[in-house]
Amino acid sequence: MSPTPTNKKAVDTARKSAEALAHKALQARVSLVGAIGEAQASAQEILDQREVLLAKHAQELESLDAEHARAEDTIKTAYDTAISGGWTARELTDMATRRRRRRRRLVDRSRPPPKQRPRPHRPHHRITPVNSPAAPVPTTKSPASFAEQRSS
Repeated sequence: MSPTPTNKKAVDTARKSAEALAHKALQARVSLVGAIGEAQASAQEILDQREVLLAKHAQELESLDAEHARAEDTIKTAYDTAISGGWTARELTDMATRRRRRRRRLVDRSRPPPKQRPRPHRPHHRITPVNSPAAPVPTTKSPASFAEQRSS
């Protein structure tokens, strides 16, 4: 049985409506996948920037290491010159030690104070024999009942 012309029109309309709904649902799902792609691209861009920054700082560190090596050579040369000028190694060491200590104190002052440890909890009332957990439990017997127990 083939669809009649009016029935065919209704079938086509229903088909187009169903396809439109399917496209709409797929579009919503596609946009969700698109968001994943955007996030991945953003993450990759950040990683690329990180690599560039690491390379730049590696070059700066190499430069600083070379400067430090030159400074160490200058110290050694100055030390040797002082020794040849009549200073003793002990005298130079004592002066350098005093100077280093002074500098360390300044560095220590620039540090933030250490975190204080929390104090242990202390109860607001003192524990006495009356309110301690091991204190005897008071009885509710009357003095007359005590007298009866003694006499019996």
